[in-house]
Amino acid sequence: MGGESHRRRGALCFSEGYFVEIMTKLKIFGKKELRNDLYFNFLKMIKKGFQAEAFLLMMATWNFARFRYAVRTFNLVEFEKKIKQLEPVFKKFYGKDFKTINFDDYSSEIKKIFNVLAGIKGIEKTGATKLMHLKAPKVFVMWDGYIRNYYGFKKGDYRDYIAFLKLMQEKFENIKPKSGRTPAKLIDEHNYITITRQIIDNKQEK
Repeated sequence: MGGESHRRRGALCFSEGYFVEIMTKLKIFGKKELRNDLYFNFLKMIKKGFQAEAFLLMMATWNFARFRYAVRTFNLVEFEKKIKQLEPVFKKFYGKDFKTINFDDYSSEIKKIFNVLAGIKGIEKTGATKLMHLKAPKVFVMWDGYIRNYYGFKKGDYRDYIAFLKLMQEKFENIKPKSGRTPAKLIDEHNYITITRQIIDNKQEK
């Protein structure tokens, strides 16, 4: 990512060059799918120590439908505090793999993480899974409203998410990593292209 991100009195601040680069990409987002491009930038930001910035940028792009209503009042300090409190829980998933993990064994941890994140205005049910994936990209699969409904998970609570993860394990048991993307990420790409993108395109054609 070009440009830099810095903090001022607890607020999240982006340098002009950094912000221009992001907005340039967003202007053509609808014409050319840039999910993978943004995705690897999110991961790079986290490796460089800009975890909160990566999370918020992800929410502002991949979860914009919900996050736009909370952006003016979003409390970054409280958000970072909650992420820090969840770190010991997230650590239990480091080193684990989507294809072999028994999600039932970690139901209480998933419940804790999901409920905390989903309870934040602007993040909610969809954003929670996206942030969970960024924290443990080898374990958690992202979803959105279209994907939830397609697979029959109407409530979208933590129980549905655990059931969704187990279903994805069963449905994609033979999937392998590819081009730096984990099986969990590849499943997201499949669901997005075959479900979410299809529905959005069909709506635009009407």
